[in-house]
Amino acid sequence: MSMLQNNTDALVKLQEMDTAALEALFGPQAPVRGTIVGALYNSDTDGMKSVLLHGNPAGVVAGLSILTRLTGAAGAELVTGCPVNEQELQANAGQLGLPLTITAGDMVDKRAHAADRLCTLDELAGLAERLMGRQPGCLVAMDDGLPQEYPHDTPVSQVVGAVEKGVLTDHRFYPAAALSELTLGDLKLKSGVFHRLTGGHCAVHQADEEIARLRNKSCGKCTFCREGLYQLSRILDEVESGRAKAQGLELAREIGQAMTTSCNCTLGELAGLPVLSLLDGFGDEVDAHVKSKACPAGVCLGLTQFYIDPALCRGEGACAQVCPAHCIDTRQGYVSVIDSFDCTRCGKCLDLCPHGAVKRCSGRPPKLPAHPVRIKGARLAEETGGTRSVPRTTRRKRVYASPIPMAQPVPQAQPTETTIQKEQVKIMKTLTTDVVIVAGGPAGLAAAVTLGERGLKSILLEKSSTTGGAANMGMGPMGIDTRIQRAQFNDLSVEDALHMHMEYTHYHVDEDLVQTYFHKSADTIQWLEDMGVEFAGAFRYFKESEATWHIVKPENGVIGPRAAAPMARTLTRRAKELGCEILLETPATSLIYENGKVCGVVAVDKDGNGMEVRSKAVIVATGGFGNNKEMLKQEFGLNLGEDFFPFQIPGITGDGLKMMWDVGAAKFGANIEAIYQIPDNLNWFLLDAVLRQPNLMINQLGDRFMNEGDMGNTTYTGNAIALQPGNYGYCIMDEGILKEYKRNGPDIVDIVHPADAFLAFDSQAALAVEQGYSAYIEAETIPELAEKLGIDEDKLRDTIEEYNAMCECGVDTKYHKPQKFLHPITGKGKYLVGKYYLAAYGTVGGVRINKYCEVLDKNHMPIEGLYSAGSDANTIYGDSYNFTLPGNSMGFAVNTGRMAGESVADYISEL
Repeated sequence: MSMLQNNTDALVKLQEMDTAALEALFGPQAPVRGTIVGALYNSDTDGMKSVLLHGNPAGVVAGLSILTRLTGAAGAELVTGCPVNEQELQANAGQLGLPLTITAGDMVDKRAHAADRLCTLDELAGLAERLMGRQPGCLVAMDDGLPQEYPHDTPVSQVVGAVEKGVLTDHRFYPAAALSELTLGDLKLKSGVFHRLTGGHCAVHQADEEIARLRNKSCGKCTFCREGLYQLSRILDEVESGRAKAQGLELAREIGQAMTTSCNCTLGELAGLPVLSLLDGFGDEVDAHVKSKACPAGVCLGLTQFYIDPALCRGEGACAQVCPAHCIDTRQGYVSVIDSFDCTRCGKCLDLCPHGAVKRCSGRPPKLPAHPVRIKGARLAEETGGTRSVPRTTRRKRVYASPIPMAQPVPQAQPTETTIQKEQVKIMKTLTTDVVIVAGGPAGLAAAVTLGERGLKSILLEKSSTTGGAANMGMGPMGIDTRIQRAQFNDLSVEDALHMHMEYTHYHVDEDLVQTYFHKSADTIQWLEDMGVEFAGAFRYFKESEATWHIVKPENGVIGPRAAAPMARTLTRRAKELGCEILLETPATSLIYENGKVCGVVAVDKDGNGMEVRSKAVIVATGGFGNNKEMLKQEFGLNLGEDFFPFQIPGITGDGLKMMWDVGAAKFGANIEAIYQIPDNLNWFLLDAVLRQPNLMINQLGDRFMNEGDMGNTTYTGNAIALQPGNYGYCIMDEGILKEYKRNGPDIVDIVHPADAFLAFDSQAALAVEQGYSAYIEAETIPELAEKLGIDEDKLRDTIEEYNAMCECGVDTKYHKPQKFLHPITGKGKYLVGKYYLAAYGTVGGVRINKYCEVLDKNHMPIEGLYSAGSDANTIYGDSYNFTLPGNSMGFAVNTGRMAGESVADYISEL
């Protein structure tokens, strides 16, 4: 016999037992001044255990009688949320002489029953079972099935069977992997109903529905319950619609935890569990909604996109006829286009198309035409009675034939039809994939994600032990006309930015490549946001620049170097999700060039084994050669660590450029992203930040050489320093000026160097003196300063006196520095000097690409199968990095990575 059967024997036995016998069986009970109340838990929204009122009314009444007699209660009450046979229940109570009140209600007001003892229906029926000498079990139902009784030590996995994703019970989610370690007794079930989650269930959506059920049942009298459920519902709605941020999830956890301890009944106490258990057990699924803007189960309509596959659409227009929102643009002979903004996701068009052209996806859809475009092979619009339209396309009609002969042909060594490599590598294994990507910096990672979005597999070869490259040191990419800029009232258009850039570079750059990148940049910022990258805003580097620098929200809350590292990690994670295989510590050594095209890469794995990776195309994104001493000397005459102190990114040694040159790529446009800084800049960051103010700048000869008011533009200053003996200059101020900066703030403010550096300057300056750091000099007098700088004392004195005279009259008669920057150098306190060298973020250029990121040979023809992105191919600056549009280099890297991925996908589709 079980609790589910009517226990009339308990009624008979109770009539034969006195209170002493009951106490011997059940033990003494605390006295109750009021009544014994039987009801479901307030939190029980399933109500399965109400079956006891129908199947075992005798057992429930017997349990009420047992407790009434043991506690001395005045009587009993049943609160029921479903129709019951009151006549039968009262008859059972009458047999025992039990005063019984039956009340209809879904909730029990604990405050109204403060003097009563509240019991659940299965607790009451269980007392009757124990009276008859039987041990009650757990009542369990699967989904909408009938309940069964199981022993408390039964494993949960045995009860629920094989589940794909997990279960939901008592408003708590349990992932499938956790069920094997739990028993029914461990769960302390209140509702007893297990809802199984399959791959077609979205845990986020299920949690939202669970919160909705709790809100519907809540009485609303408890503030924590009422307001907490409302806030949790709002947050889950934002997650389902793709609008949620990480802060929202943190708030949800805080609210849920507060509810478990601050509410007045079980409904409120358990109401936070759907969200808390969702975050703990299904965090990856939540992250997919928040960071990737995708619902893995394809359930959340806010993250669902309906689109029309241009390859399958026949332009018949049946989908448009059934669309209630009239958001499908269609014309006969043209590919139909769904306006995703107005689409209500009703799905009526999904199954209607006989060609299966209407698709549904979660997250970002593939790249699609914005307007109807002609279907290949369709008749001209004039023949169909329509208006002819020539759609804009960026897909290349590829021509790999020889160019028209020139009067003086450019000589070019042709690569041999074999694997080209400088060192013989013993091949131990061969891998195959769609595309090989050489290097995993921002350009390579962006290419990997783009290829994955287009359904292509890739292998990414990275010589270091981690991905990210220079992005791990940077702060964020450039974007033009982005949502973030418009929200900050920055209205720089692509048209204006392009005009600025071309004038800045004097048209020494490929405007077609620049405009393609600029037009794509806003979409790329949105693409990164959809992936989960958060931006702190759009910033200027210095006052005269534009607010194009989209700095990644830093993990430590402080904007500065390395802020973009989370972006690199997000791109890496997304690339892996989309099928990219990342091989770390696996440098590529050469390209495979056969039958007139590049078709793979030779590499060496971390164990020293050679491998071939065969593919249909190769994207090289190795980041230049900013850390290759020999190449820097050969290409620019610069001596790394002697007269040139760039940021040194390990592994950026020109490997990719050499490989591309070996297969016939034209050497083109190599330059440096010139800046200026003191050596070992990151370890002496405060010194660098404070001393780079527009004070007196002189060279080794003791002469001024620039308008120091322009020092905010680090490229201009780097260029000026590069013309001085030894590629360096001394920037001089004194402690009197430093105190003014501490009091009133610096003359030049930029986003990289914080103003509070001036307050922390003294301790780092003392450390520099103690360690004998050569790029920081202190002196009490001009003779001492002249000796330490190695400059003739009379010359130095004359230069300082001439400069101070101009400061006194407020006019710089030489370089016309603004009066507000003219601070006399008096030596008050002592002289403070920073020795600034020519530096760079790295090198740019080396090969030439077109707007499809195809690598060009010396005849301006693309090398088939070879693409490049990022700094290797960045030839858009002419002779100087454009600091007026900050974020440009990382922006170029991420955007050309996407552009290369899209072009390769088009190329492969045409093979």
